[in-house]
Amino acid sequence: MNGPMSMESPLGPRMRINGREVDYFCGTSYYCLHGHPEVIDAACAATRQLGMGPGTLAQMSVYLDLQEQLSAWFGVEHVVSVMSGYSSPMALLQGLRDDFDVVFVDAATHYSARDALGTLSKPIFSFRHLDSESLADALARHVGARQRPLVVTDGVFPSSGALAPLNDYRRAMAPYEGASLAIDDSHGVGTLGSSGRGSLQHAGLEADGNFLAGTLSKAFGASGGIVPGTCALAEKISANAMVMRGASPMTPGAAGAAAAALRILRSNPEMRENLARNVRHMRGGLRSLGFDVADTPVPIVSVRGEVDFDRLRERLDAKDIVVKVVKPSGYSDAPDVPSMRLAVFSEHSPEQIDRLLSSISELA
Repeated sequence: MNGPMSMESPLGPRMRINGREVDYFCGTSYYCLHGHPEVIDAACAATRQLGMGPGTLAQMSVYLDLQEQLSAWFGVEHVVSVMSGYSSPMALLQGLRDDFDVVFVDAATHYSARDALGTLSKPIFSFRHLDSESLADALARHVGARQRPLVVTDGVFPSSGALAPLNDYRRAMAPYEGASLAIDDSHGVGTLGSSGRGSLQHAGLEADGNFLAGTLSKAFGASGGIVPGTCALAEKISANAMVMRGASPMTPGAAGAAAAALRILRSNPEMRENLARNVRHMRGGLRSLGFDVADTPVPIVSVRGEVDFDRLRERLDAKDIVVKVVKPSGYSDAPDVPSMRLAVFSEHSPEQIDRLLSSISELA
């Protein structure tokens, strides 16, 4: 597909783009909730009742409903909500600013966390991407007496789909009293963990000292940022994070949409089961074609190899299959070689995935 991609229908496994019906394997709408009729109806109802937003930090019933749904999903006392997923790491890190003295960040961590770190006035050191030994070395060299380190990373990296080795990071942090771990888990919440709470649940690390920021704009089919945690954490964010004072909240429509999406996911567990099935199908099929693809539950699949991916993308497009090719180092965590990023949705049919796999085998 040459030129701009003009979407003419809601995100989904089969959608209309540039006047054509295509199979769609891009983006982040892992449960295709962005176009779900109940989500759209909830957004419209909240907008008709409450308008486009309060323009201030005034409370509205739709925000209380979302708070209830989010707290139930994450099993926590409170979930802080902000205008965008991009700003949620800022809310978290500024909220925690009195709890750490020096920061260590994975070299490929997303721009949202990196922009947030620049507001903290704390020493910041990078360690090699996904490398716990590099983290251990950086900690040993840069943590002073009685200093408390904070380690910052993505939980799931957005281009490669790589899972951060959070347990290895925690082992490297063990010698340092008061060490904290903060992750941007925008691609993990909703998709990973036994009940969909994200990368910390997947790693068995839901405990004091481990924090996440996330988004409603991917698995949860709406928009806005979230920070799940305790009431004490929410109070710290309220006191320390300027984004909570200086930015409007998410729109009532977005809050209504997110609350509806959470209800749909909670009442339809087969959606998570279908996503897991489709991820296994896609990853296993690509391995059978000879691609080195990790066996993980992440619905982002990065395909690399001795393939002209731009030519492959064009040939797939001619068969009405849309995929994304990532240029070398073309995003925060993109590899330094060309790659094809495939997004797997719960609503992709097995036949769609088989069609993609057979087309790759034929055309690559």
